Amino acid sequence: MVDSLSYIFPHEAFQSAELQAGGVRFPHDPAVITPAIRSAILGGVFEAREARRIPEIVTAGDRVLEIGAGIGFISTLLARQEAVETVLAVEANPHLMGYMARLHAANGVRKVRRLNVVLSDGPEPGSATFYLRRDFWMGSLMAGPNPHVGTVDVPTRNFSALLRDEAISLIVCDVEGAEAFLFDDADLSGVDRVFLELHDHLTGLSGVGAVFRTLAAKDFVYDPRHSDGGVVLFRRLRFPEIMRPYAG
Repeated sequence: MVDSLSYIFPHEAFQSAELQAGGVRFPHDPAVITPAIRSAILGGVFEAREARRIPEIVTAGDRVLEIGAGIGFISTLLARQEAVETVLAVEANPHLMGYMARLHAANGVRKVRRLNVVLSDGPEPGSATFYLRRDFWMGSLMAGPNPHVGTVDVPTRNFSALLRDEAISLIVCDVEGAEAFLFDDADLSGVDRVFLELHDHLTGLSGVGAVFRTLAAKDFVYDPRHSDGGVVLFRRLRFPEIMRPYAG
């Protein structure tokens, strides 16, 4: 979730309480913007690799589902892309929903809807336990390995039905290890691209392998031209395949 993005995040260490970086304003709220989060924003390392790739991975008419939307930074960048038709920002942590709404409002975002659920292909209605941590970016559906400061029960929503009902073409996903099992039973037949962050420190390499195997079984392939380390783009393989020019 942290990497360098100096060219999009100039050193904007404002003296005021409100932060601004990469053209995005972050409302002041020390309960959400903890010292670690603030340092990452000011240092140009907040969601850096994901942000860098967004202009490259969207196509005209995209209907985007962001899973693990956090405080709304990536959904703001997505909504600013002219090619994107709409963004549905899904976040499990209910304590972030108000801040996300404020960030979207502060940045004049109009194409984003917010939804506080956990996506699952289990029966509805249901709920899932979300583990809260001091710095929001470490919160997850996984109890470990990092200690948590509390838990909250979050309603579930059927993943496959949401993809179908919203006609999602692009999934953007940062779910702190849950990527290892999120797609197991999902019907991705209408989806063209999956852009996600891998968390091998939480899932191990076996979890990384599970992501690749699951998506390969659903006809998605790794796209090396639009991936960056643990931030990976998968594209649906279509036939006849149009070969791309040599990139060097």
